[in-house]
Amino acid sequence: MKPHPLRILIYSQSTATLALLSTMFDGFLVTCVSSMQDTEAHLESIDARHPLDFMILDDQSEIHVDNLARLLHSLKSIALQDTKIIHLYTPTTNNLSGHTPFQSSSRGVLKMTKPPRKARLLQTLAGLKNLSHRIDPHPATDVTKAMEDLMAAQRTLYGNVLIAEGLLLLIFSDRLL
Repeated sequence: MKPHPLRILIYSQSTATLALLSTMFDGFLVTCVSSMQDTEAHLESIDARHPLDFMILDDQSEIHVDNLARLLHSLKSIALQDTKIIHLYTPTTNNLSGHTPFQSSSRGVLKMTKPPRKARLLQTLAGLKNLSHRIDPHPATDVTKAMEDLMAAQRTLYGNVLIAEGLLLLIFSDRLL
């Protein structure tokens, strides 16, 4: 009955992504970790008086995400029983892991394509917490979201790729996308 800021655990190996997501979630209680071991240790040390609301995982590996989801559910902690997992990933046309795109083999994992956008992340958090406030005047249906994700995954990239400080810049002829 007493409102408190959401507690969010963010995992990414990229310090730039951690800084970006921390800024996006200003006002929330955010813990950032940059290794799987630190993520697992944090989950195992959660205090029951301070439940974890969300885990945001920035990792291309389906296996890492599935392992963390299994660990989360196996701990049987009251502080983790309502924790939702959001998996940020870059869509690719190669499906090397054997998983179907846009689906997770673990329950309770919501996949979201990168790059993360603040409005979309906040809307997703609100939706997962069953809050009805939406910013978008034209609410997208699940079918619309699935189609957008599918189109993003089917896109083929041509051109030069420059990766600097964890940011991906794609240069196509005279334009910077």
